[in-house]
Amino acid sequence: MSSHDINWDDLLELSDIFGVSGMEHRVVRYLQEKINLPLEQDGIGSALFTQEGNGLRIMMATHMDEVGFYVKKIDSNGYLFLQPVGGIWPHVIMNQDVVVINDKDEEFYGIIGSKAMHGMMMEERSKTIPMDRVYVDMGVNTKEAILNMGIKEGDMVAFVSKSRIMNDENYICGKAFDDRASVAVGMWLMQSLLENPTKNEVTLAATVQEEVGLRGARTTADLIYPDLAIAIDTTVAGDTPEDQNIVKLGGGVTISVIDSMTILNRGLLNYLEGICKENKIQYQLGCFLDGGTDAGNIHKSREGIPSIILSIPMRYMHTHRGVVHKFDIQETLRLVEYIVRDLTPEKYEQILSQNYNYRE
Repeated sequence: MSSHDINWDDLLELSDIFGVSGMEHRVVRYLQEKINLPLEQDGIGSALFTQEGNGLRIMMATHMDEVGFYVKKIDSNGYLFLQPVGGIWPHVIMNQDVVVINDKDEEFYGIIGSKAMHGMMMEERSKTIPMDRVYVDMGVNTKEAILNMGIKEGDMVAFVSKSRIMNDENYICGKAFDDRASVAVGMWLMQSLLENPTKNEVTLAATVQEEVGLRGARTTADLIYPDLAIAIDTTVAGDTPEDQNIVKLGGGVTISVIDSMTILNRGLLNYLEGICKENKIQYQLGCFLDGGTDAGNIHKSREGIPSIILSIPMRYMHTHRGVVHKFDIQETLRLVEYIVRDLTPEKYEQILSQNYNYRE
């Protein structure tokens, strides 16, 4: 699929879907509508779409879930207290919109409240509020009113943020690009393979519960047991005044050499760099011992599954409004498509046994 064929509205729609870890069913429904392949699911809800083939078994892992909350407690005045799901810094969520979704899939909107700054001591202003004091104001004044909405403990509370194209049309702002940007890449690849199949068997594993322990990655890897896994995720862009590292928005796909859970096989690294150079795919190398991806569990499954991590640079991760760049997403899609079309069982064995040095 060329960059001209990408429907960016797909990404905006995926970003706006509510799907906190453990409650990703809305994303599954969306993918069913967009991918004309049978849906298979593991026991915890990950969605699997497979293009059949008789070559290598290749799995793309793109997690569907986003960080958010569950309702932990409802007080007598109708305020909701929250259990965070995934890593969230309280400093960035004050007075932001949220939605509570009950068992009937009904949506009720509220705001995260905060103390008025008037009269606060300077020392108090400089501190971040503890998560156990964070609450949602639903615009009611009794617990009974909350219960009458059908809201109870354990219901999902998600960030509300309408995605949009920014002033430079290459920049896109929205929530949950970690990891819906990668879900979009996986979806577009499967659509491309339906039009022009590859000889390899390619599975999109849209996994659940990555933000709370890479859980869907383990179950889907055991179910599919691929020869090669490609985990596609986001990584922190280091091009703002507050975040500084070597990865930049607009710099292309990031090939992760090492993170806190996974070290890339040297032969696969040589192979990926070769593909990028031969096909003029712009790429960056990431070497961070922070964070992890679905590959952290996939590569340890069964006897071990060789795994690649491709990342899309992102600003302001795990907040209401992240920022990504179209070019990085395009280059990620291009690289993944080259991989699944280029690899043969023979080439794959040479890559692993000879570190791909046979090309020199």
